[in-house]
Amino acid sequence: MRLPTLAALLLPPALACNACTRKTSDRDLVFVTPAQAIEKFHGKPGLFGKPVKGVWVDPRRPEHYAKEHVAGAISLPLARMEAEAAIALRGYDLFIVYDTDLEDTMGKAASKRLMELGFDDVYTLEGGLKAWKREGYEVEPREAPAPEKPAAPTKAAVAKPGS
Repeated sequence: MRLPTLAALLLPPALACNACTRKTSDRDLVFVTPAQAIEKFHGKPGLFGKPVKGVWVDPRRPEHYAKEHVAGAISLPLARMEAEAAIALRGYDLFIVYDTDLEDTMGKAASKRLMELGFDDVYTLEGGLKAWKREGYEVEPREAPAPEKPAAPTKAAVAKPGS
């Protein structure tokens, strides 16, 4: 077999495999502050004037999501993202991914993974949940107020019966 013929046979399948997923890097990430994220949800209409339907994506482990998350966020752990993203995120056209804080790599990795899977309009919340709460936005479940200290017993409350 001649070399050009061998290359002609091997090159198309190799090119086809590279088209399966997008390649991403940290340069592809678009960071937004909490206020900018809110604006994205309420900003310009999408295609044909249709309102943008956005969603918060929480890639942390389920127990972290259960402890606290942005209201309305979808729990989509990074480990299950490839298998579940198409179904869990169907119908949405704007995605804001967050993690716990600025240094967490999970939010960045999840944003890149969504882009690799073909999702557009993916943003990463700069500062994660810490920035979200610091700017006064609420999380779910809402933290219960600290229990009040019981009042010190009075003399009447500790008096012996019959005295």
